[in-house]
Amino acid sequence: MNRYLDTLVSSVREAALFNVIGAAVAVGAFVLLRLPLIDSFGLVILIESTGLMLIGGALGVAGGATSRKVAEFITTSVLKKKYDTKGFQTSDAKAALYALTGMLLFAEGAAMSLILA
Repeated sequence: MNRYLDTLVSSVREAALFNVIGAAVAVGAFVLLRLPLIDSFGLVILIESTGLMLIGGALGVAGGATSRKVAEFITTSVLKKKYDTKGFQTSDAKAALYALTGMLLFAEGAAMSLILA
């Protein structure tokens, strides 16, 4: 249970960091290009959330059952080494972190568009 709480806390922290970065980009777009501030911030959050969910999905697929079996086969048959599952467990944790952060940012952008529309 502690692992899930740690992932949630890390995702919220990472989402806050991405919000700061997004706000800086939105202010830069407002100053340099005279784009509306809220619209720019919403677009930046949408782009960030899409990228994070894609990264999380790619890490999730890389740690899937098929990938694990192929890695186990290559490690034991071709390389003649002992197979270790520790790397895949960390891959699952990273995938959950990125995907959850992306979902938090997407939910924030959706809520912002519903409130401000």
